[in-house]
Amino acid sequence: MKAPFSKTVEAKPHTPVYTMHKYFARRPWNVFSELISHYSSPHEIILDPFCGGGVTVVESLKLRRRTVGVDVNPLATYVTEMQAKPVNSDLFRQAFLELSERVEQEIKPLYSTMCSKCGGAAVADWIEWNEQAKQILRLKYDCPTCGATREKTPNQDDIRLAEKVAMNFVQTVKQRGLWFPRTRIPNGDKTSSLLKQGVNSFSELFTRRNLLALAILLKEIRKVRDSEAREFLKFAFSSSLKWASRQSHLRAQIVEGWAMHAYWIYPKSLEINVWNTFWRRITAVLRGKRYSNEHIGEYYQPARNFKDLSSGKASCLVVNRSATRLPLSDESVDAVITDPPYGANVNYGELSDFWFIWLSGGKTTRKRDEVIINRTQGKALQDYERLLYKVLKECYRVLKPHRSLVSTFNSRDMRVVASFITAASRAGFTLDPNGVFYQKPIRPYATTFHAMQIGAFVGDFIFTFIKDPTSSLARRASKYDLPKLRQDLTEMIEDAERNETTESKLRENAYGTLIPFLATHSQGDMRACREAVDFFETTMSEREVYFRNLRRTITERRRRAFLNEQRS
Repeated sequence: MKAPFSKTVEAKPHTPVYTMHKYFARRPWNVFSELISHYSSPHEIILDPFCGGGVTVVESLKLRRRTVGVDVNPLATYVTEMQAKPVNSDLFRQAFLELSERVEQEIKPLYSTMCSKCGGAAVADWIEWNEQAKQILRLKYDCPTCGATREKTPNQDDIRLAEKVAMNFVQTVKQRGLWFPRTRIPNGDKTSSLLKQGVNSFSELFTRRNLLALAILLKEIRKVRDSEAREFLKFAFSSSLKWASRQSHLRAQIVEGWAMHAYWIYPKSLEINVWNTFWRRITAVLRGKRYSNEHIGEYYQPARNFKDLSSGKASCLVVNRSATRLPLSDESVDAVITDPPYGANVNYGELSDFWFIWLSGGKTTRKRDEVIINRTQGKALQDYERLLYKVLKECYRVLKPHRSLVSTFNSRDMRVVASFITAASRAGFTLDPNGVFYQKPIRPYATTFHAMQIGAFVGDFIFTFIKDPTSSLARRASKYDLPKLRQDLTEMIEDAERNETTESKLRENAYGTLIPFLATHSQGDMRACREAVDFFETTMSEREVYFRNLRRTITERRRRAFLNEQRS
């Protein structure tokens, strides 16, 4: 039985394979690589029942493990497979060049403008819109005549071109036999804001010009004869959608595609040139596949079923289904390494529909079995715990005795953390007494909008659970009664107030006390678990104003320190 992972690892930014296509909440690749190395040996089988953005699958293949990635979300399994499988880069590049000859000069005129320096014909790279007034504010263009790249205010020709494309859109689509998804936006926790704004279909998230350009591009991609090249061109097309919608905007001088874990059209949106975007995404895919070809290459052998994998005929099985019903044999997996949904933190299904409708002919994802808290779906905390328990129970069934289930977890709400630990304990797993470790985040992502606004930890706790049928670890776990826990938490919170400890740091410290208590009591005293987390969250909510004022105080101190440093 392996000792729990306890190595401090500085999380590194994503490698090129993970920057090919957007997926939500990918964990640090090198941390998962360390976990896989620690808990398994080459050619053993690693399972991830929530494979998401494919980190466990890709890193397992790089380390020459056989791997199973399962996800109820079809976008997740699509992205995972495309990251793992090899491609003939020369054939892919040639297919793009041939596509470019047919399409580039058809799409670029949609973004034509005049160079303000030399008066020559130029092409806009992006156009900024005032969403409320529906007016163009400025453009940034590239001029092939004089080489200028600059911004300008729109002239009448720029305005008329946008109006003309929009006016002729329906007729152009019909005459040319173009297709785009006309899917209506279903009501949901993350889509309701769009519906309230009067945005009723996904196509309305694009300008008419960009929607037309996307439809033209997709039609031509479908004509590519080589199936592998066509598949990866479509992957680059899907990757372009993040940048092509009205959810793109300028953050200072940085062009940013859709980056939030919510649908949101900024007051000033960007209409980014679709062809330029596609070219950039082709470059990203080529870079990513060069990386995966080098680090995985021919070791990737897709399995039709688990028998192919277990017999050694294949190295990778990716399955789009609920992990509450795993197509795996009993006690056949050497390690489970995963990153499950954190309650309502990210509504993967609702957000993935934005891409999936383009891949599925207009269908949205099925969300019935999604392990999540979602009011619209009628899933409360107890439903989240119930579904999570079913998945972890299956993981317990397929995992070999005395092997580990390792999971990262990150939630501001201790009730969600308690549900996760309870689900694992009820499924039969035992939390190793030393099996809780805090992992710091990827530094560039520590100040993302989502991390700051949601208030979640920007790092992760790493939990190590053991499939120990004798429950010997549970018997060794120290008993910690509820009154003593309350007293310790109260003292910890009071001490934090005296020392101006931030809420996130206090939660990190408190969880080190709460989590072992939950692991010890979850199999026999659920009432004590509920009372413990309710006590903590109630006590914290009573101090909400204090923590809000503390954040303002610390921010102001840092601002003044920065100004003083600039003056000196």
